[in-house]
Amino acid sequence: MINITEDALNKIKLVLTNNTNKFPRIILKQGGCAGTMLVLTLDYIHDTDTIIESNNIKFAIETSAKPHVENITISTTSILGTNIIIKNNLRPSCRCGKSFKA
Repeated sequence: MINITEDALNKIKLVLTNNTNKFPRIILKQGGCAGTMLVLTLDYIHDTDTIIESNNIKFAIETSAKPHVENITISTTSILGTNIIIKNNLRPSCRCGKSFKA
């Protein structure tokens, strides 16, 4: 399940209006204090991706990210909503909430 805050949802919709042939894609990346991060990119759907729909938006999920996508929250990091972060609500995370131990 993907939970999306209203600010993040509005930002994603705005970006998609200018990129109608791309999708928000969630990938697994090494980094952050705890070692593993889910990152939201704007990309084409890859053959091995899984598609999940939330709030009428289709998200492409990279194969390696799929086990970590259950019960995530996509939100913005500032009042201006300049950065989007993904928090995995089921895994212990670092203090900033941007990464977790896989």
